[in-house]
Amino acid sequence: MAEVLSFMDVKRQKDFELEKNLLKELSLRQIIQSVKDCLEPLFPFLHDERDIITEGCIDFAIEAYLLGGRFGIFGYYGESMQSISARSAREEEELRMEFFDYLYNWIHEQYATFDKNTVYEAARKFIKDWWTAGFVQREKQCKLRMR
Repeated sequence: MAEVLSFMDVKRQKDFELEKNLLKELSLRQIIQSVKDCLEPLFPFLHDERDIITEGCIDFAIEAYLLGGRFGIFGYYGESMQSISARSAREEEELRMEFFDYLYNWIHEQYATFDKNTVYEAARKFIKDWWTAGFVQREKQCKLRMR
């Protein structure tokens, strides 16, 4: 007799395989360098990779990368990046606001004198860059038939 499978189990397995394939191409050194480049002006005291702020930023970078990767298949089928970005805008905005809250909660008066707009723009750029990297990587995998 055949085994009855839940569609949720199949979807979860496909998502797991997709994330595994995307994360194979991701370098931790690349993420750490991106964190330093993008966020060092906000946090001049950020010098050590093992710092808790950096670890949180790495988590957000991976989430944005995977989010972009989930939508990369549509680029393979010919849809423009702008329309795909508009389609994923809600999830991207949620991630961006969570990242903004995370960063803004770490800012103290003695470390930074930036207003909320500066922190928001840094968070927006960081999330968008990693979303784009995931999107491009997935599109490349699809073109190479490495789905």
